[in-house]
Amino acid sequence: MNEENPLSKLIVSEAQTIDNGALADLLVQYITIHKETNNIDFSANFHGLGNIEKILILLAAIKARNILLDTDDKLTPLEIIKLEIMPEGSVKGTLKKLLDANEIKSEKGKYFLPNYKISQVTARFKK
Repeated sequence: MNEENPLSKLIVSEAQTIDNGALADLLVQYITIHKETNNIDFSANFHGLGNIEKILILLAAIKARNILLDTDDKLTPLEIIKLEIMPEGSVKGTLKKLLDANEIKSEKGKYFLPNYKISQVTARFKK
């Protein structure tokens, strides 16, 4: 593909690099990652978010943890339910809404935030 073609701006890839600074700036007020256990701890700011925003921040946090600690960057609905970040009945419905809106992706029953969506999530939280 010709990189000088203006249409090349429309191409996205999961292999696209992530702006680690923007990802850190997005997450710093919502989560911390426990070094010894790899667990994600959620702040009061996180708990004040709506369900859609909680899932987006969670999946961005999982992406950050993957970059830092080489862990899986995908979660099953059950793994999300076990985190007790929202009512159990809301998890699957919220994941479906985000999936239908093409905000997140699913692979083999696990959900994730594609690399190319990080900038959109960051922009969403700057509003």
